[in-house]
Amino acid sequence: MIDCLSNPNWINPQIDFLLFLQNIRVNHFEIYDKFFLSITVFGEFWLPTLICAITYWCIDFMAGLYLFSSFGLNAIATHFFKMLACVYRPWVLSNEIHPSKLAVPFAKGYSFPSGHSATSASVLGGVAYLLRHKKILCTLLICLVLLIGFSRLWLGVHTPQDVVCGLSIGLVLVFAVNKIIRWAELNTDRYLYLAFITDIIMIAILIYIKYFSTYRMDYISGKLLVDPQKAIYSVVVIYGYIMGLLNGCFLCRRFFPFNPKDLPLKNRILIGAIGGIFIVSVLRIAVGYIILNQTALAVAMPVMLLTGLFITLIYPIIFQHFNKKYIH
Repeated sequence: MIDCLSNPNWINPQIDFLLFLQNIRVNHFEIYDKFFLSITVFGEFWLPTLICAITYWCIDFMAGLYLFSSFGLNAIATHFFKMLACVYRPWVLSNEIHPSKLAVPFAKGYSFPSGHSATSASVLGGVAYLLRHKKILCTLLICLVLLIGFSRLWLGVHTPQDVVCGLSIGLVLVFAVNKIIRWAELNTDRYLYLAFITDIIMIAILIYIKYFSTYRMDYISGKLLVDPQKAIYSVVVIYGYIMGLLNGCFLCRRFFPFNPKDLPLKNRILIGAIGGIFIVSVLRIAVGYIILNQTALAVAMPVMLLTGLFITLIYPIIFQHFNKKYIH
């Protein structure tokens, strides 16, 4: 164990399990690292956003609203818990852990809970819930969620507690969000309350983690293990994006509802293709140049907020207007 850290006893069995997987991976199956790394992409921001957006724009508005709500609330919860717990990555907890070199660049900041596991559970688990009457598809989606969780262990970037708690948060929200949406549908004005409540929660969390929370400041060879200010920066930017997504879909449901099934199939395909290109390109640029380079919050926050709003509010208004003017 690293000298500057004292780990509780219940961490040791988890480290032993990771070492067991590590031994299998390094000695026999390291070739599968790329496969498991490709699997974890379902837990990154751009692909879950794309899944939610294609559903929202092109297949079923209410199903998309449900998925975006699950995805957004999950992001709020997991990043709050990360900043609250401040748990280090497995290779910090034990110098015997050697994670896959392919995965380390994408495993920054605190470890608990696993964001990839939680995100995949909230989105793919949400899709599974929507398709629960189609047993085979539902089972395959659940298996994929579990495989994503396992991939984080295989790659050595999370402990079992990180993965289990991440999956639990995502799955709880799958069912909780269904209740919330049912409540809001009784009177669509309630979506304005939801927008207000989620905004207040995010602002309160940001104030807490910035001004009231305390963080561990552990060093190895003079290098700070996790810079709390960088972690806070990431949460602010991510919350800006989630604020845009959630406010956009709640406002769209209240003031600009639409039904993708009313559009011709070729129109839906075009809408999905154009919007999908936007999501993939903008979010990858945002992560690559804004978040990783720690661009000033005065730039990063508005960019991410507007990106979220564009996906769930501005873009639907644009294609609704286009459809009414040129199609009907």
